[in-house]
Amino acid sequence: MDIGIGLWGMQSTRSAPVAHATLYRRLAEDSQVAEDLGYESLWLTEHRFWYDGYLPSLLAAGGYMAGATTRLRIGTGCLLLPQHDPIRVAQGVAALDQVSNGRLDFGVALGYRDEEFDGLGIHRKERAQRMEYALDVLAAAGAGRPIHYGGPVITPRPVQDPVPIWVAAVSDAAVKRAARRGLDILLSDAHDDQRAGELVELYKKTADEHGVDSTNVRFGILRYVWVDDSAARAEAEVVPRLRSFLLEQLGGWRYLSDENGNALGFEQPEKLRMAAEGVIRNNAAIGTPDTVIRKLRALESVGVNFVVARSHLVSQTPQQLHHAMELLAREVAPAVATTRKA
Repeated sequence: MDIGIGLWGMQSTRSAPVAHATLYRRLAEDSQVAEDLGYESLWLTEHRFWYDGYLPSLLAAGGYMAGATTRLRIGTGCLLLPQHDPIRVAQGVAALDQVSNGRLDFGVALGYRDEEFDGLGIHRKERAQRMEYALDVLAAAGAGRPIHYGGPVITPRPVQDPVPIWVAAVSDAAVKRAARRGLDILLSDAHDDQRAGELVELYKKTADEHGVDSTNVRFGILRYVWVDDSAARAEAEVVPRLRSFLLEQLGGWRYLSDENGNALGFEQPEKLRMAAEGVIRNNAAIGTPDTVIRKLRALESVGVNFVVARSHLVSQTPQQLHHAMELLAREVAPAVATTRKA
């Protein structure tokens, strides 16, 4: 199992306000720390039209990362593809892959917030169609083909042939979309281990039905991960920090649903609290290295072979974050990598 570190969204929240110029400066510093610690990749996240200044431009931030590092891969987790002009995205992907000398992992997602689609003048109901077309454009551009019959060829091409494309997968439909094309997937942090395993199997089944070889596919997942020398300190300090973060994020972004299929928001505080506790209990790996190793091996046992460790929880200090990153890199990553190779 390989581990990337994430997710950097440059959010200045009410509970942890920080000047955005400082947050972007820290992105470069954190990227350098991740590279020095031997991480494979650092992942960014995109949203727009929210009070905290959430990162709206992944490719620009990725270029900043590229200039601050030499080896670390740049992950987008994820660019909301239907909200963008696909030709401009393909051009931006090629440029960033050139600037970084072939270090881009390009994650894309469907998007779900009405506020984002409405703010851009895009009909949300068209997002699946826009996603499929954009993936076609990216495939053609990466291969040096015309983006449509009689259309232009995008130049320059990326350094990588091809740039790895990861599809964020919350639903069965998203998994099938990725499987039909043989693309990597990045499962949601809303999925517990059992559900993650079911989606990995669904991918393999769908790929087989469409004659797609899934042998080398990367089955990734987002997981809240924090490694501490002390289990008691992690429980006393980190869990409350994650709980506060989740309550604001889940309530504001409304990406979880209640038993009736209605989006959970601030108007349902008790259900929101229960949802946050469920994520902490089932979908987080927080504690000593041994605890985190055990939880990551459980994911590996259901077919997951890549984890974006969500250790950037917004409210931690740089020193706290870097210490947790060091423990994850030194104490955990070698152990889970060894289990895959054995």
